[in-house]
Amino acid sequence: MNSHIASNPISLSYVAALRGVKPRHPGEAFAYADVACADPELLSCLAASNPEGKFYGIVADETARSAAAENARLHGVSNITFFSGAAGMNALPSLNYLCCDESKKPLSAVARQTLFDLAQKLLQPGGLFQYTYRAYDKADGALRFLVRELAPEMNAEQAATFLKELKTLGAQHLERHAGTAAKLEQGIESNLPDAFFSAYDDGAATSGSFDTIVALNPRGFAYAGDSDIPTNYIELSVPVEAQNLIDGLRQHVLYEQIKDYVLDRSIRSDVWCRQPVPQTNVTAELFGPFVYGIPMQRSDVPTEIQAKGKLIDLNSPLYTRLIDLMTMMPVSIGDFLSHPTGEEFEPTEVVGAMQILVACGLAQPMRGVREANNVTSVAQPRLVGDFNRYLDKTSVTGGDLWMSSPVLGGAVSLSARDALVMQALGRAGLADSVSALLPELERLAKNPAQAAAIMDVAEPTAEIAQHMIQDVVAKSIVQWYAYGLLEAA
Repeated sequence: MNSHIASNPISLSYVAALRGVKPRHPGEAFAYADVACADPELLSCLAASNPEGKFYGIVADETARSAAAENARLHGVSNITFFSGAAGMNALPSLNYLCCDESKKPLSAVARQTLFDLAQKLLQPGGLFQYTYRAYDKADGALRFLVRELAPEMNAEQAATFLKELKTLGAQHLERHAGTAAKLEQGIESNLPDAFFSAYDDGAATSGSFDTIVALNPRGFAYAGDSDIPTNYIELSVPVEAQNLIDGLRQHVLYEQIKDYVLDRSIRSDVWCRQPVPQTNVTAELFGPFVYGIPMQRSDVPTEIQAKGKLIDLNSPLYTRLIDLMTMMPVSIGDFLSHPTGEEFEPTEVVGAMQILVACGLAQPMRGVREANNVTSVAQPRLVGDFNRYLDKTSVTGGDLWMSSPVLGGAVSLSARDALVMQALGRAGLADSVSALLPELERLAKNPAQAAAIMDVAEPTAEIAQHMIQDVVAKSIVQWYAYGLLEAA
């Protein structure tokens, strides 16, 4: 079971909370729009996972709109509306979340300014704008931009220092571009910075991240962070040799472009917050509203994490007990402190450990609806919610399927193997699940390419189906209940 969190409203609120922005409490009504909706079914799944929200998707044309609306209807999702084209933009209401991913289909300069105007117009104070885009057209775009912007104003001593800083900051980029690394080293050793700088004298030297800052700051937005939560932590995303240097550049006007170079990235996924914002420095107000879970098997959680030269040992009693519990079910900070395994720890210890697990990408902040978590019988499960119940009508092939999780507040994907077992459990219960699964495996066996991705044999048998059910149930059924995909009948 893998979660999709990039545009999850809970995850976006958590990113803003890292900058002191009080998060929306799960359960409070909100409005969310994706104005470049490339996957309408995923957006519908997100809507089903957050029933208190009103969701809007802008698709390319009327044909796409009609298909998306019909898919949502078939999945029983009633809190989503699809529009098409520019007219759909004008139909959007006031929003709490606005998302746009133009990284694969870049907007024109005019369309981009229209998007920023729309964000300014529609987002309420404290609203979040997630903007994913290609910041540089070339792999060396960030380096080229920094050289063109900074080198012309430097004297000889500053230029020599700048070369050394580029080497320290650019370890990830230079490792991937040996030619650039050699030229930089030659410039340092010969003390001829201009020989290196001259390679960037011609050609474009623009930065989409710089242009975005210039466009959004006057429109009343403040940068809140990166959608990818671990990237917001220098100690976990930046090579250790560069950490002190980049930390000292936080107030530099080109800090974000320097960070682009350090991270060797051309695509960014920013989270911007509409001013004014409700802010606080009270940890309980920032992180208390969330619950936290680890949507992976306990055996798959590493005992230590090596992050850019920093070793995080997860074998301490606090981490071990947190991970034991969080791989079983999502918990809040208060849940853990009141649990027998967490009673001996101080709240500040628990908050710190939770944040590190999230920062490392192991744990995720979640919505925290708990109604479906009470397991009274795993023998007769049923799918939770109309979106998930559509699985019963689905002909599973070889690809992953989206499932709605009102606990996570977002979409999770199931492999075809897991989806077939879940489908069989929902249709016949655990006792008769083989009789429900075997016909599906026989159907798949007629297509060897699909069958090979799911089964190890060409001809399925009742024994093969039984083993498949036992294997998947042993690994996954507890989490399926915990995340509200299944409930007891």
